[in-house]
Amino acid sequence: MLKGKVVFTKENEVLFAVDPTKLKGRDAILLYALAKKVLMANKKIDDEIITNAEIIDKAKLTKSNVGVTIMRLKDKKILMPSGSGYELPTFKVAEVLNSLKNNKD
Repeated sequence: MLKGKVVFTKENEVLFAVDPTKLKGRDAILLYALAKKVLMANKKIDDEIITNAEIIDKAKLTKSNVGVTIMRLKDKKILMPSGSGYELPTFKVAEVLNSLKNNKD
């Protein structure tokens, strides 16, 4: 699911391999959250928390788009508050993968 959409740098950063502005805001945020979860699972980073500012920077989405989309994802319990940001709970990964797979262009 991540292959071809995001890449991981040697510094364990997540970069979009496709223009994230061409994705739905929701999909860009979920792809980024999944990629951070993969890095965390492989013990490449210390936490998988994503923040609004980080998403705005990496996904090139507008502040209002990110804010509204994260609130919707939080309301649906897809993203959970964690520290100063949000994280994708492990029990939601399969649901998110199915959602992204079903939204293919």
